[in-house]
Formats: sequence, structure tokens, C-alpha cells
Amino acid sequence: MADPYLQDDGATLKNKFGIIGNPQRLREAEAVLVALRESELHERGFPQAQGLELVKAIHRYLFQDVYDWAGVPRTTPLFKYNHAGLPGGTSFAPPQQIETETHALFGRLAAQNNLKGLDAGQFAAALAQHFVDLNHIHAFREGNGRTQTLLWRKIALDAGHDLSFSPISRERMVAVSIAGENGNRDAVQRMMTELLDPIRYAALERATGFLERAFHNGSRVDWHDRYIATTTPGQHYEGTLVGKSRGEFMLASQDRIYVGWARDLPQDGAQLKPGEPVSFEAGRDTPEMVSLMTRMDDARETLFGDKAAERSPEAGRDRPMLPSQKEDTPRRADDRSPGMEP
Repeated sequence: MADPYLQDDGATLKNKFGIIGNPQRLREAEAVLVALRESELHERGFPQAQGLELVKAIHRYLFQDVYDWAGVPRTTPLFKYNHAGLPGGTSFAPPQQIETETHALFGRLAAQNNLKGLDAGQFAAALAQHFVDLNHIHAFREGNGRTQTLLWRKIALDAGHDLSFSPISRERMVAVSIAGENGNRDAVQRMMTELLDPIRYAALERATGFLERAFHNGSRVDWHDRYIATTTPGQHYEGTLVGKSRGEFMLASQDRIYVGWARDLPQDGAQLKPGEPVSFEAGRDTPEMVSLMTRMDDARETLFGDKAAERSPEAGRDRPMLPSQKEDTPRRADDRSPGMEP
């Protein structure tokens, strides 16, 4: 059965731009317009709607410039093949079940008082299952991920939590969504927990910001294509050091990038240079404790000057080298990340 949403090339969605037979160009144009609409939504506030009507209203607002069917649930089955050429794929809810399943999901949310009154850990655990359920519904032919993250941001704000998915890479979102669809909710809960932890969120934001600037300066590593996460306490890691600041570091391990705390490295990573192999176990200290201890070290240095030389611009600066990055890539003085020092 032909997909009525696609053009004759079988790859490009029918669209308001008049783009024909060029899915990449459509994706690029869509990304710009949807980002602008999302910015407007943050400024103006979310639509005054509930349940499925809220989901539809968010999608309609985001994609109103791109598709005639913005805000309208799909009418055809939807199947997505696994990424990276892996066998198998995911079948989402049949179109005739979208309304019923979405109403049931919001009924479960209402029965839990829309997750209000929960601390961050409890909220992350409860939200994980709802995230999996809504992702399985996949109400629209395109744009489900962006719609869902905004919906969950609203649910979180109403419950007293600040939830933003901005430092989550596209690769990680796909991976945790597939894991959830396969019955593994832990990866989703772990992602939510990181996003609701101010220290871990800030570390992810600094790392992805650094990688973004490096990409624009010549690195061939697009952080959106890598699974990026903070290290898990008690877990063993091996890989290559990408870069480090005084308190944090980045580790490349196969096709993933991990953000950790320097206190987990031998001698706090003082002797390690970017490109060198690293093997360690993530400490049981919480990031909050590591951050506090780092600030105490800073205070001691300021008061007693025992390491003042290390604080000069010329000393202690390890240049991070990203995988596949050219060593002679020029860098501008204003391209310095607050988290990973070039």
C-alpha cells in the first residue's frame, strides 16, 4: 500500500515548501522553521488544551509552516527500521488505536495527579513509562519526537520540575526510545534522571556546547550522531580521553561519548593528555559532592596561592582532540568553552 504522505520518489514527504524529490533539503528547511516555532512556543506559553488535544495543538503549532496535516494524527500504519543498519525495526500503534491509547495514557497520568508532588527521582521514574507509552503511539507521520519532548516539558513544569532535552543527542534519543519499545525502561529513566539533575545537566550542556563549536571549527564529529551521557556511579569505563577541564572530562568509548568527573581518574587526571587511553570506575560520589570539593580546592588556591601558577592562562591547558579532528584546525579566541578548555 502506497504511503499517501510521500511523493512519488518514496522518500520525500509532501510539503508546503514545494520541495520535490529532495528529502535532505526538506529536513533542513523543516528544522529551521520548526525551531523558530518552538522558540515562539516557549515565549508565548503552551496551548490551553488537555490530553490528545494538547498533543495535537503542539504538533500543529510546530509544523504549521511545513505540512498540511500538522496537528492531524496519521491515517496509515507506521514502521521504522532500526538505525545504523541493524536488523528489525519498530511498529507503532495502528492509526485506529491512536485516540484510544492516548486517552488511556492521559488517564493514567491523571490518576497519578499528573506526577505532581514527586521529587526529581520519583518524577523521573514515573515519567519514564509514560514517555515509552507515548512514543509507542507515535501519533503523527513525522515530528513525534519534537512534539513529545515539549509535551513532557510542560508536564514537568506544571509539576515543579525544569525538564529540557536540549543536551540530549539525536542518537541517544533514538537509542533510549528503541530500548523502551523493547521493554527496557531503565535507559529512559536514566536519561530523565540526568536531565533533572542540575549538575549532570550542566555537564552535558558544556560538553555538547564544546562539541558543537569544535564541529563548526572543522571536527568531523557531529555530537547529534553520538550517544552522549554522564558516567554512571560504580560502572567501569574504558576509552580515549577527548578533553578535560579541572573538574570534568570527556571520554570517547567506541561510538559513545561519556562526561565524567576528574576525581574518578588517576591523580584526578593531572598526568593524562587528550588522545591517551583511560580506564576507570565511576565513583560513588554524587556530582554535587564532586562539584563542592572542586569549589573548595579553588577556594584553597585563592586563599593560599599554593597552585597559583596553574591558574595562569599559559599553564595547565590541555587541548582536547576530538575523534577524527585535524590537529591543524584553526581556533578562534572566542571559541572557548566554559566546560572544556581548549
